Amino acid sequence: MATARSIIWTKRIHVSESRAVVGKCHSHALAPQRRTLRCVLLRSRPDLRGEWEKDKQNSDLEAYGRMLSLIGLTGLKKTGALKLINGLVIEQNAQPPQLVVRYVVSRVQFLPQTLESFALDQQTQMPRRDGQPGSQTATLNEFENSIQTIITWGKPNPVSLTETYTVHHDFLTVLALVEAQHQTVTCKQVFKRTS
Repeated sequence: MATARSIIWTKRIHVSESRAVVGKCHSHALAPQRRTLRCVLLRSRPDLRGEWEKDKQNSDLEAYGRMLSLIGLTGLKKTGALKLINGLVIEQNAQPPQLVVRYVVSRVQFLPQTLESFALDQQTQMPRRDGQPGSQTATLNEFENSIQTIITWGKPNPVSLTETYTVHHDFLTVLALVEAQHQTVTCKQVFKRTS
């Protein structure tokens, strides 16, 4: 019987200093008189640091299962993701602006390990989350009260996955929107801060 280990999905989110993002408006080359405003906006990003335990009672597990099916996870891989991902560990640094999100589970052979890296206003390439050959393209959007990642990949089973992270008191909400096979699934996962 396999020994339980940790680590499955890890997200690295790098926030560029070159632009400020407010809502859906991107500010290019900021004038000196606007630098103070820019700094205030960047400091207002949500504090996601800490350990987060999945709040299964307030998470939509049925929709999460449909989301996993739509992105192409089936069988033991889908069951493992549903049963074994129980929380997040998030690290957030100001200089350089960086966010690391780790999905920690018992390691078993049928669950793929994925490293996902994001940079503000840039496209990055990485292995597909569904474990299929090829790569996915990822981008990062930063808003005043949330951080949003967008992942897309092509055939087989082309997918667009948008995930938005927001914090309210000691609760983290991750809203996912998946589009694939002419279908759309939305899913809400809630996590409670434990440290």
